[in-house]
Amino acid sequence: MSQQTRYTAGFRDRLFDKDPFPLAIWYPSHAAEGPVRHMGVTSTAARDADFADGGPYPLVLFSHGSEGHRFNQFWLAEYLARRGYIVAAPQHHGDNYLDPSDARQLTIIERRPREMRLALDLLLDHDSIAAHIDTDRIYALGHSAGGATVLKMAGWRFDASAWQSYCALNADQDRVICQHVPGDDIVDELHDRYGGPVVSARDDRIAGVIAVTPAFGVAATDAGFADVTVPMLFIEADTDEILPETANAAHFRTLLRGRAKFVKVKGAGHYSFLPPCTPYIAENFGYLCRDFGRERVDIHRTVEQVVLKFLSDIKSGDFQGR
Repeated sequence: MSQQTRYTAGFRDRLFDKDPFPLAIWYPSHAAEGPVRHMGVTSTAARDADFADGGPYPLVLFSHGSEGHRFNQFWLAEYLARRGYIVAAPQHHGDNYLDPSDARQLTIIERRPREMRLALDLLLDHDSIAAHIDTDRIYALGHSAGGATVLKMAGWRFDASAWQSYCALNADQDRVICQHVPGDDIVDELHDRYGGPVVSARDDRIAGVIAVTPAFGVAATDAGFADVTVPMLFIEADTDEILPETANAAHFRTLLRGRAKFVKVKGAGHYSFLPPCTPYIAENFGYLCRDFGRERVDIHRTVEQVVLKFLSDIKSGDFQGR
C-alpha cells in the first residue's frame, strides 16, 4: 500500500445537476490544483480538469449521512483521488440539508440505494467518464444513514419488523431512530413488495463496502446478512453520541465478527467524519463540531489510512474480516 500521492485531485460538480440529482466527482488528474470551497470550507482541487492517463481507475460511490450533502466527505474523496481512485457522491432526495422531509424514514431506506444504483448506471454510460472506470473494482462508502445505504447495496436485507420490535422497548431511549419507526401498514406493504418485512437492494457490481458509524443497526439480523459475501469495513466512533452503541456498533460486531473488519477511531464522535467546522457552523450547529479528545484533522488522517488499506487489501487479496 502506497501513501504517496501520484496524482492531483480533479473535481467536477453537478455532473447531472438536479435531474436526477446533484452529483460531484473527484478523480486522478495531473492538472494543477487551486482553491475550491465546499459549503464554506476551503480546500484544493483541479476543477473541471482532464483525467490522468493510466486508467481505468477503481470507483468509490459515496452516500452522505442523513440531512447532509454530497461534500460531507470531500476530504476523503480528495485523498483517494490523489491515490488513483474515482469518487462519486450523489446528493440524496428528501434527506439532505436543503430538504430533510424524509430523513430517517423507511422511504429513504428504499430510495437511497436506488439513487446510488442510478448514479452508477449514469457514470458507466457517461461519454467522458465511463472509459476511466475499472468495472471490476467498484466500491461503496457511506456515513451514518449512508453506511446503512451501502450495506444494503452489499445485500443486507433490512428488517423493518426488527426495527419495530426494538422501538417497542426502546422508544424513549432512542428517539432519533424510533420517532420514525414504520407502522404495521407499512410492514404489510413490504410483505407485498418483497415477500417479507425486509427491504432488499443488492447490487452485484459492488465489490466491497465501507460503513462509517452506520445507522439502523436495529434492523440488522443474522438472516439479513446471510447472503452478504463482499468484504466489509466498519469504522466506528470511540464515542458515538447519536447512535446507541448496543443497538448499532456493538450489534453489527456481534452479527458480523469474523466476516467484516472493525476499526474504532479514538477521540471520534458521530460527526467527527464531517469536514472541519467553519465559524458559522460552530455558532449555528455546534453539535456538528463535537469531537472527543482529538483534533478532527487527526481523526481524518486515521480514516484515510484505514480506508486506503482496506481497498488495497481487497485488490491484493489480503482482506481478512476480524
